[in-house]
Amino acid sequence: MEADGPGAICRIWTADPRSGAIRIRLDGSPEPVLDLPFAELFRLLPLSFGVGGEGELNSQRSRSERLAMGHTSYCPIPFRSHCLVTIDPADDYLYYHLDYLQLPDQTPVSSFDAAGLNKPEIARTAAVWQAAPPLAPAMRDVTVAPGESVEVTRYDGPGVITGLWIELPSDLSPTHMRHLWENMWIAGHFDDDEPRDPSIRAPLGPFFMNFGQQKLPTSTFIGTTGVAAGWCRFAMPHSHRATLTLQNRSILPVTCRIAETWEPLEAVTARSLFRFRATWHHETPHGPDHRDYGGVACRLLNLDGRDNVELLNARAAGHFVGTAFEVDMSDAPTDRAACEGDEMFYIDDDPERTLYGTGLEDYLNDAWGIRGYSGPVSGDDAEGPWNEGIRIYGYRFHASDPIPFHRHGRFTLEHGTGNNCSGVYRSVAYWYMDPGSAHIRSEERRWEEQRNA
Repeated sequence: MEADGPGAICRIWTADPRSGAIRIRLDGSPEPVLDLPFAELFRLLPLSFGVGGEGELNSQRSRSERLAMGHTSYCPIPFRSHCLVTIDPADDYLYYHLDYLQLPDQTPVSSFDAAGLNKPEIARTAAVWQAAPPLAPAMRDVTVAPGESVEVTRYDGPGVITGLWIELPSDLSPTHMRHLWENMWIAGHFDDDEPRDPSIRAPLGPFFMNFGQQKLPTSTFIGTTGVAAGWCRFAMPHSHRATLTLQNRSILPVTCRIAETWEPLEAVTARSLFRFRATWHHETPHGPDHRDYGGVACRLLNLDGRDNVELLNARAAGHFVGTAFEVDMSDAPTDRAACEGDEMFYIDDDPERTLYGTGLEDYLNDAWGIRGYSGPVSGDDAEGPWNEGIRIYGYRFHASDPIPFHRHGRFTLEHGTGNNCSGVYRSVAYWYMDPGSAHIRSEERRWEEQRNA
């Protein structure tokens, strides 16, 4: 990697750091700030996790300990003017990602100093990332009749919802429980959302990353606890109103327990903050090529991404901060190369892909397939035998590497290499939107405030 600054490396991932020393030089200095074997880098840097290495022993360890096979570090490495990363000697077996942020010119940046890795601030950050979700505050019961929508939360004035807990009845059969997770929906309106275009609209289960998998995931930001409780710690700011609604699309009345935490904000602060959005998507793409061709299918090219599965396609300004998804191939002709589908981001007016990944498991910080783990910012799992109808689950949150866009953000996944696999794709995209970029009434309100000031 070589980039001009100011900026910061925000993620380093590799599938198998077999050999070679990594050297990171910053701001024109001939001496590297880091010079060590690549595998040792992840032992040195905080906010790192994963096994890192191909082989049966590592595969068994990753499954038994619920660890990713890939090596990943989210420790930021800032630089003022320039960054150069090299591997010596060159390794032709190296699979890697280096994600970095470029900051506006003249942004004051203190370059990385390895001597500061033991600072208390880093230890506190690591503790927060690994912390369990907080205990829910006092819960209240809400009954929603079939076909009914009930407003369960309302706050007027500037503020931010900082936590949300929802529990379904826990004394139900697994089939009944899954039915409720899929047919109880949550909708959230913030400020000037149109009635038919809420900021949040998704089934409760997928919103809390529960797609019916056996091993329920939990992250720093959102997850499912036990069989019936979901929680969310994404901040949901608003300047004058926030409402949350539960919609019952099942055929039976449901009594839920719900609680949230909320903090007031200064009006000026609230108006400056982006609004949280959760976008639900359900798609059944067709893969026309179901043959292997002796392994050549893994090399099918996809040059334009036109037929990719769209997890988000937003005409607005904002930041993409993560996704959770399920790929159900139980009724597909084959799941050939299902995990080889790449993630592709298209940002603003770029004529081609702004970000082009190397495989689904790589995007999820795993390696050599879906191994099954649950971490603070990413995780995955797979159920069922390969080539006989497997279901794949995954999530990834861009905590320190949000993906900004000013006019248009399109995040997609290939359905297999070169889109050669069929299946059912269900996903929730988590992102923050500038309300003034897509809502006319928000702009009208701002102009009215300025005119009457």
